[in-house]
Amino acid sequence: MLEPDPHCAPYNEDLDLLLGIVRQAGLIAKRAFETNDSKVWDKEKNHPVTDADIEVNDFLEKKLRGARPNYGWLSEETKDDNSRHACPRSFVVDPIDGTRAFIDRTPNFTVSVAIIEKGRSIAGVVYNPLKDQLYSASLGGGAKRNGMPIKATDSDQLEGINMIGYARKFRKLNWPRMNYRIVNSMAYRIVLAASGEDDATLAFTPKSDWDVAAAQLIATEAGAIVTNLRGEAHAYDGASTRGFGVICAGPKLHALLLKRITPVIAQFEKSSNKPKDFGFMGTTMSDHKDIQLLHLVIGGDLVDPNKTEFKDLTAVDFVGAYPNYDLAYKAWKAAAQRTVDNAHSRYFILHAHELIDPDKDGIIG
Repeated sequence: MLEPDPHCAPYNEDLDLLLGIVRQAGLIAKRAFETNDSKVWDKEKNHPVTDADIEVNDFLEKKLRGARPNYGWLSEETKDDNSRHACPRSFVVDPIDGTRAFIDRTPNFTVSVAIIEKGRSIAGVVYNPLKDQLYSASLGGGAKRNGMPIKATDSDQLEGINMIGYARKFRKLNWPRMNYRIVNSMAYRIVLAASGEDDATLAFTPKSDWDVAAAQLIATEAGAIVTNLRGEAHAYDGASTRGFGVICAGPKLHALLLKRITPVIAQFEKSSNKPKDFGFMGTTMSDHKDIQLLHLVIGGDLVDPNKTEFKDLTAVDFVGAYPNYDLAYKAWKAAAQRTVDNAHSRYFILHAHELIDPDKDGIIG
C-alpha cells in the first residue's frame, strides 16, 4: 500500500473534495449539452474540442486548485506546466472525456478527475451527468457507483463476453465471438467494466493519463485488472502523458485478453509498415493516406437527435463517397453547416470497414 504524504489530506478527504466539485462540473456539461449551441473546433487535426470542454476545465481548475493550492495540475485542456513532477499530489483532469459523444449528442461522455501521488491514483471520480452515474474510489477504500459498492465480473473464457470495443478490430484478429458495443469515453468504458455492466474493455489505440487515471483506480478497487497492452500497470509520473492502449477486465479474463494480445504486440513492434499492417493500433486517420478507406457522408432528419435512427430512409441525403477521412470531413462539415437550426437534422461520416460480396457469400475488406 502506498504511504500517504503526511503533508496532504487523507485519501478519503481528497475523494470527498472531488465528489462535490465533479458533480457540479458535470451539471455544467449537462446544461451545455441540453442547450446544444456549443462552438466546436479542432485543437489539432482530428481532435475536436468545444467551448463546453473549456468551461468545465476552467471551473474544475478554479475550484480544485483553490481548495488544494499545493497540488499540481494536468488536464487535457490546459498546457502541461509539469507541476505534477514538483508537487506531492496532482489533479489529472479530463473535463469532458468523450467529446465526440458530446458533439454527436450521445449520452456517453463523462467528467473524469483523479488525484495522483508518486505516479499512482489515490482518489478518482468519473461522472456521467446525463445518466447521473457517479463512479468513485479512493486507494484502499473500495469502489462505488452513486454511493453503492460495485464489483467487476470475471470469466474464464472469451466466447460470449460483453466487450466494449470495436468489433472490426477483434474480427480482424480472428478472436472468439463476443458481444460488442461502442462507447466514446475511455473513462466510461473502464468504469462500466468495473461495475459489472460489461465484462471488459480493450483499447488498441494510445490513451493519455487523463483518459485513464480516475477510472483505473475505480476499476482496481472494484477487483478488475487494468494495464496497457504490454500488461504493464499505468504510472502517471512519466515524461510523457501518452500510454500504450488499455486492457480492463477481471483477473482471469484479463489474463486471457493479455495472452491473446501479446503476440499481436510482438508483430506490431516488428512491423516496418505499421499503418498498413496494423492500422487499428495507435495510428491516426491521416496515417492511412496511402490506403483507400471508404467513407460515406450521409444525413437527414432523425427520429430522436440522441439516436442514429432516420425518420425516412428513402429521404436520406447521400453527399458522397470519399477515399480518406480528410476529404470526408470537409464534405461533412460543409453539409453540417446547413443543419445548425434543426436539431433533428444531422449529417454523419460512415466509415465502411467491411464490404459484403453476396456473390462470394462473405465479407471482404
